[in-house]
Amino acid sequence: SYYSRRYGIETKIARCFSFVGPYLPLDIHYAIGNFIRDALNGCPIQVNGDGTPYRSYLYAADLAIWLWTILFSGESCRAYNVGSEEDLTIAELANTVAQSFQRPIEVRIAKSPVPNRPPERYVPSTKRAQINLGIRQTVNLREAIERTIFHVQTHGTLYFCGVGFT
Repeated sequence: SYYSRRYGIETKIARCFSFVGPYLPLDIHYAIGNFIRDALNGCPIQVNGDGTPYRSYLYAADLAIWLWTILFSGESCRAYNVGSEEDLTIAELANTVAQSFQRPIEVRIAKSPVPNRPPERYVPSTKRAQINLGIRQTVNLREAIERTIFHVQTHGTLYFCGVGFT
């Protein structure tokens, strides 16, 4: 914003949240990628925490549409949240991934929730982008997960214990 005002450069701001889709790394700190990796490898899905934090995930195709729309139609120096408002807990996410497979996949949650502690939330409000730019989420989470799984099975790399195999 500073450079935009000082030098007259049009600047677009996208505040990106969490995403899922083809080429999502399955071997780093993204819970959804780790859950997909575990299930693809026939392993139980392991939730390392208590499963209570809330997250949301926008499919990669929607992400691309949103970013292009912000680039071409967004107001200069105005921040737009890019993500999904379709929230769920990490435990619900793990179960959603597990249910996306034909065979039963076990979900293991490592810790019990701390009583009376409010859950963490990392979920955007996208009202500004929806109202000002007319963009919306077009692929729901279940479909996004299934598309991601299909892509990895047919085109992508499987990861096991942090090592990629083609």
